[in-house]
Amino acid sequence: MKASDFIIEELNKHNINIIFGYIGGMVAHLVDSIYKNPNVEMINTINEQGAGFAAEGYARAANQTSVAIATSGPGATNLITPIADCFFDSTPVLFITGQVNTYEYKQYDIRQCGFQETNIVDIVKPITKYAKTITDANDLKYEIQKAFYIMNTGRKGPVLLDIPMDIQRLEINENSLKTFIPEQEKNIYPFNISKINELLNNAKKPLILIGNGINDLQNITELNTFLEKTNIPIVESLHGIAGVDSNYKYNLGFIGTYGNRAGNIAIAECDLLLVLGSRLDVRQTGADLSIFLNKTIIHVDTDEKELACSKLKKIPVKTNIYDFLKTINTLPFKNNISKWQNKMTELKNTYTTNSKTFSLPNKFLEKVWQYSKKEDIFVADVGQNQMWAAQSAKIKTGQKFLTSGGHGSMGFALPAGIGASFKNRSIVITGDGGAQMNIQELEVLKRRNLPVKIIVMNNSNLGMVRTFQELYFDNRTPSTVWDYSAPDFEKIAAAYGIKAKTVKIEEADDNIIKEFLKDNSPALLNILMPLHTQVEPRLQFGNPLNKQHPIIENKIL
Repeated sequence: MKASDFIIEELNKHNINIIFGYIGGMVAHLVDSIYKNPNVEMINTINEQGAGFAAEGYARAANQTSVAIATSGPGATNLITPIADCFFDSTPVLFITGQVNTYEYKQYDIRQCGFQETNIVDIVKPITKYAKTITDANDLKYEIQKAFYIMNTGRKGPVLLDIPMDIQRLEINENSLKTFIPEQEKNIYPFNISKINELLNNAKKPLILIGNGINDLQNITELNTFLEKTNIPIVESLHGIAGVDSNYKYNLGFIGTYGNRAGNIAIAECDLLLVLGSRLDVRQTGADLSIFLNKTIIHVDTDEKELACSKLKKIPVKTNIYDFLKTINTLPFKNNISKWQNKMTELKNTYTTNSKTFSLPNKFLEKVWQYSKKEDIFVADVGQNQMWAAQSAKIKTGQKFLTSGGHGSMGFALPAGIGASFKNRSIVITGDGGAQMNIQELEVLKRRNLPVKIIVMNNSNLGMVRTFQELYFDNRTPSTVWDYSAPDFEKIAAAYGIKAKTVKIEEADDNIIKEFLKDNSPALLNILMPLHTQVEPRLQFGNPLNKQHPIIENKIL
């Protein structure tokens, strides 16, 4: 059979039935093979970056590996940002790039030989778990099987396979291809679960921080079992949002530099912090670590380098979250923490669920969460919109919250929402800056009639950086306010054939939100806000996590 036909068939055997991509000469054989295969469909985006983010969105929404393809040269380099995004946010996406014919490779010390020849493998090695150019068709099955194994073993992440065009068009004998046989996985990292359980039972104020590592379904199931047994309060990192329903009585929500006051105060006051799959970076802890010094920190993660990274003194537990929770769920929890629970309930009611502490963007997005469906997938971009969405999150059972965390890629939300929509309806929350970065993907919404609802939080400036400039550069705002503008998003959506509406944020009432969310047709809601709309609370550099601006006296604890 033709090699490109085999590649698509092999991908299908690994549960791939959707491939995101953009056609080019060096992947024309692969695209044709997708077209001929009745079990696999290609979603053609408008830019390769859009394809990469769409594949990432689908992988995270469906909890499975996904695939993006692009041609050589500029097609491949346009994938670099989503590749990095998948690497830092631990998402298993297989990126397949076409390459020039093997006989066109540069053979001397020259920059380029073949048209659109680029050494993409060496470029992306630092941001992939594995990257390889396949120069022998007999290695195709082996390398594809190896890619799926690597992507999903240990800490998950992306792999890139670069396949020259002459390899794609060869005739091969499938039965003669070598296969990949992985080494048997061994859990060689035992941990003292009895000691950890003893610490939890003796703590007066235990708290759980959940991060990206919790986001497999089996992990969430075991965590909910653990919470039903212990009723220990929890807080969430940006990627931990949606790990536990917001209606869990002791869920204090999002923490960090722009986190909710309740969660940040809880971290400051707890005497034991159990960290599940979160790396404790400076956006979570703040630069002043004083509140972390006199508490027991148990850090559970599958990545030993993350465990060794923090400046904090902690008990590292290298294992996957599922094994840890499944094991500790077999042990008794007899600790009476009712006083701590009562204080956490009071904190939550005062600072999280009481809308008096919320700004207009928070109140608006809280209503969006309220009227959303239980299976909706929220996809936030990067910037102020991301923080408002995280602060306002009211997760229902079955919902997901996707965003670009580690890499912080503006332009993530629209294409990622496209990918997620092949699993369930997605609600994209973006800003005027992020919306413009991949706005061309609106064409995919119309062409495919996808269930994607787009909310543009539009204050006509790059608000997150603008705030930084106001603090540290005497209110000089080049490139965020000066020499920057936002278009009429309603007219742009109309040009793509998508229904849209523009509303001032103070006029965005319940009826407008309900009308916007009533069906699954693609739509855009352009929310106009004052230029100087802020994200609050926020942590200013040098303050501990529980002293966010504006400072509010803590009368509860």
